[in-house]
Amino acid sequence: MMALKWYGKQVSEKMRKAQIAGVNATMGACITDAKRNHRWNNRTGVLEGSIGIAEPAAVQGGKGGVMSGVRGVWGSKDVRYALIHELGGVIKPVRAKALMFRADDGTFVVAKQVTIPERPYLRPAADKHYPKLAKRIRRAFEASSGGR
Repeated sequence: MMALKWYGKQVSEKMRKAQIAGVNATMGACITDAKRNHRWNNRTGVLEGSIGIAEPAAVQGGKGGVMSGVRGVWGSKDVRYALIHELGGVIKPVRAKALMFRADDGTFVVAKQVTIPERPYLRPAADKHYPKLAKRIRRAFEASSGGR
C-alpha cells in the first residue's frame, strides 16, 4: 500500500513568506529607482528622503479567518508637496491675494497662481518593477525550498 503525505500547511507557509519577501524586494527596488530617477531639481533632499516603505509587507486577513493576500505600502511620506510633483497641478493662494516665492535666479516672484508640471517619480518606478513581482516571489520560494 502506498501512502500520500500532505505538506499543504508547510507549503502554504513557505509561499506566504515568499510573497512577503517578494513584495518587500519589489518595494525596495521601486524606492531605489524613484530616488535615483526623478526629474525635479533636488535642492534640499527632503522629497527624495521621504520616499520609503510606509508599511512593510504583511499577510492581510480576509473574511472568516481566511488569508486574502500580502500587502505592503511605499511612497512619499510626510511631504505636503509630494503629490503635486507626482501628478502636477495648479497652486492658488488660500489666505492671501497672491503667492510669493524665490525663483531659481534668486529674485522674488509674485503670482496669482502657479502651474506645477507633472514630474512623476513613483509611478514610473512602479511600472518598471511591479511586473517583476512574480519572479521575485518565485525566487524567494525556491530559495526557501533549496531550489525544489
